[in-house]
Amino acid sequence: MDNPTKISVVLPVRDGEHRIVDRIEYLLDALAAMTADRAEIVVVDDGSQDATVEVVEELRTKHPTVRIVRHSRPRGMEAAGQSGLERALGELVFIQETDSPIRIEDLQRLLRMSEDHSIVAARAESRPQPLSPALLRRLSAWGAAVEQQYNESEKARSPEPCCLQMVRRPHLYQLSSPKGGRVDLDNDTIRATSIS
Repeated sequence: MDNPTKISVVLPVRDGEHRIVDRIEYLLDALAAMTADRAEIVVVDDGSQDATVEVVEELRTKHPTVRIVRHSRPRGMEAAGQSGLERALGELVFIQETDSPIRIEDLQRLLRMSEDHSIVAARAESRPQPLSPALLRRLSAWGAAVEQQYNESEKARSPEPCCLQMVRRPHLYQLSSPKGGRVDLDNDTIRATSIS
């Protein structure tokens, strides 16, 4: 009998044919290095108008732990996350809130937190911080183009923070059952500062 899926990672995407393969392969490598538990990646295509679905389907032939869910029209990243949560098979479900790369550091933090079985849900939010001027000067001393490359990458970077949620499915099912009653959950947010 196959081992049950322990971890599901939900990646919402829209019009991502040129970036989704790199994101998935990077995440597969990171998960393999992080845990021996069986993991899956659930890509939720939010009504893409490009070849995102075809690209992911082709990748699935190489990586059977990748699955795809499709919205026929754009419904938004929150709806994509919910669709992924509903279809994920893992006990622990990690949901990327935006169409951006997952920060592996956030995934590692949440995975460590999941060792405490009293935690039902948690969220990691990372806000990239600019490099200090002193560090930029030191780096520039090693190569004149460093500061220019850094400034160009900062202009291309989205100001939106990277946010990742963790949900423990069995507890949520119990809490949402008719006998579960009302339970107030504490909100725990991890804040990390670094550049990606």
